[in-house]
Amino acid sequence: MAYMDHDNVRDRFQLVNHYNIKKNKYTQSLISEALRVGMIPMELVDDIQMQVRGVLEQLLKEQRSLNGSQVDKERAQALLDSVFYAIDAYLLSFHDPLYAINALQGMCVEDMYQSGMKIIRSMICESVALSVKAKKTRIQTDNEAYNKTLDEDVHVFLDGYDYRFAGQQTVMPMQYRISGTTTAEGIFYLRSYLNRLYIENRFAAMFDSEEKALLFSVYAKQRKTTTRDMRVNLFALILNNALGAVILGKYAGILTLTEEESAALCHALQKKTVRMINQIAIDSIKNLIADMRPDPAVTAYLNGQAKQVIARLTAVKNEGEGAAMFIPSDPIELFKQ
Repeated sequence: MAYMDHDNVRDRFQLVNHYNIKKNKYTQSLISEALRVGMIPMELVDDIQMQVRGVLEQLLKEQRSLNGSQVDKERAQALLDSVFYAIDAYLLSFHDPLYAINALQGMCVEDMYQSGMKIIRSMICESVALSVKAKKTRIQTDNEAYNKTLDEDVHVFLDGYDYRFAGQQTVMPMQYRISGTTTAEGIFYLRSYLNRLYIENRFAAMFDSEEKALLFSVYAKQRKTTTRDMRVNLFALILNNALGAVILGKYAGILTLTEEESAALCHALQKKTVRMINQIAIDSIKNLIADMRPDPAVTAYLNGQAKQVIARLTAVKNEGEGAAMFIPSDPIELFKQ
């Protein structure tokens, strides 16, 4: 049942503050914002709440049947969060808050919940497939966090993931650091993590294995640790030196930088303004892509690294060689191995 004509909804949508709509708690924040700007009436909110309670009650019955006992308040809240997580999955599939609000107006909660459960199940299957792809493209390294994540952590997550009664639960964070951060929870977290790891692996595969091994070894020595024990994103190490090569006017596929080249990069960046640093980051990524010609997914991922690259270049500007963005891995060392 529609509560407001579509033209009025679109007019009111212009008043929506998108910063108030959160990916986590998507349905609840979407309802709150739609109510605030008058896109939906309080009667619809009350109706949705009543329907959610109906879905929750069914899950509570199933839990009581499985456990043979009453469900405590903490567990009941977790089940409620799981109901909203499934609805979130469905509404997020529209990729647009306006269409999601239209769905809230025109669909019953049970249908949205069941559709969301189907999406979650498909995301589990997608995560399994991504895990296989990430393993097939893995970086050859003895780094324990990286290897344990691929060989153990993903399986532990999937084995312990209860999509029906605890869809929102992030069973465990992965040991290996991925580039950037995420606030995603549950299977959204795992799928996002594995997709990013798979793309990072594909980028890393474009570089010489011996140069990568030397780069990791020098980084570990600088940190007075081993390549096995170091806690760092391998993709970032590779990207930093590749960008260093680009800034120096070299081919992006060369990861080895001499001590002199690393020092020259730091010295040059210290003389740049903030605006110039921003432009250097954008241009170096653009030139790296032109040199390496990665596939579209990797290209998009590299373009999405601009803010992080700017932050690292800015650290070099402010801290000089102490920022250690560029790792000197002299090519002469390759002939000593």
